[in-house]
Amino acid sequence: MYNFDVRYHDGRMSIAHDATLTLMPDHWLIHYRDPSGELTSVRWTLAGIATDENFSSLFIFRYGGFPQQTIECKDQQLPIALAQHYPGKVFFKKGINRLFKLTNATIAGLAVLLIAILGVAYWYGLPLVASAVASRVPMSAEIEMGDTMYENLLHGYDVDSTLTVKVNDFARSIDFKTQYPIRVTVVRERDVNAFALPGGRIVVFDGILRRMTTKEELAALLAHEVSHVHYRHSLRNVIRSLGGYLFLSVLLNDINGIVTVLADNSNALANLTYSRELETEADQKAMTIFQSEGLNLKGFVDLFTMLKSEHGDMTSLKLLSTHPLTADRLRVAEVKMKGQKGVKEDVELERKWAEIDRGYRGGE
Repeated sequence: MYNFDVRYHDGRMSIAHDATLTLMPDHWLIHYRDPSGELTSVRWTLAGIATDENFSSLFIFRYGGFPQQTIECKDQQLPIALAQHYPGKVFFKKGINRLFKLTNATIAGLAVLLIAILGVAYWYGLPLVASAVASRVPMSAEIEMGDTMYENLLHGYDVDSTLTVKVNDFARSIDFKTQYPIRVTVVRERDVNAFALPGGRIVVFDGILRRMTTKEELAALLAHEVSHVHYRHSLRNVIRSLGGYLFLSVLLNDINGIVTVLADNSNALANLTYSRELETEADQKAMTIFQSEGLNLKGFVDLFTMLKSEHGDMTSLKLLSTHPLTADRLRVAEVKMKGQKGVKEDVELERKWAEIDRGYRGGE
């Protein structure tokens, strides 16, 4: 004999009764006390018992027509007992039904696992997808995209036209070894910052120019940003970030969010940061350009030293940061500088730097 604690609904009253289910050879017996306290028994024949296919951890069975009776049982041993006691009757479908008869802890564990899988796919899969998509975008389309973003962005900045002309003249003196048309714009901003857009647009804040003291620092900054353009880091960032926003918006079924992202991405994407790997790749190419041009790699040392003094170095967050720490980049630059040979003095570049220096010093 098998007994189980159940909740019994007689179909006539709104309340449920605490009851005992007894599995008899050819029928079920349900014992409970009615509201008057009288012990009552109900008999369910096997042929009339129907299993309620639900997605909870409760086992629910229904019996009869109107008013239909119901019992609910939480005991996970019930399916085993039914299978042993009534081998000729199937109460539960295999597979999917068992899947949903999981405990709350198991369901919570599966939910955490699913979130973890989605997180891994987002964190590691999205960059690979972004890189693959970026490689298929024609250069002409990338340039057009960058120009569109540039036009949207420039509404929020005050362009220094004089310095823009001078810095572009300076940039044309350096062979950055890229097919992209490099176009630099200097804007009046106190922040020590610069960023590259897809297709060759580079925006330099005059705040960083004012802290430079040598032509090599500016050349290092430009070479680094041009390398981001050359390797399509900017485009990959755009695709990755849009994909990330869209991924989350789709996951959350946030249709308005998707529309907003597509409409407003230009300004938001200007503030994107690069991964540690992309920053390192850009540094390496920029230093290769320096060595090819005979420019002194001390420019990188001075630039990183200045950036470190401005922004500090998040040593305590090293394990969490995906960006190369300034101190790490500085050490790499110092090693490269010590091993550099063939440094040449570029008089013309020095003259152009002097014009830039006079330009922003005169604006103070």
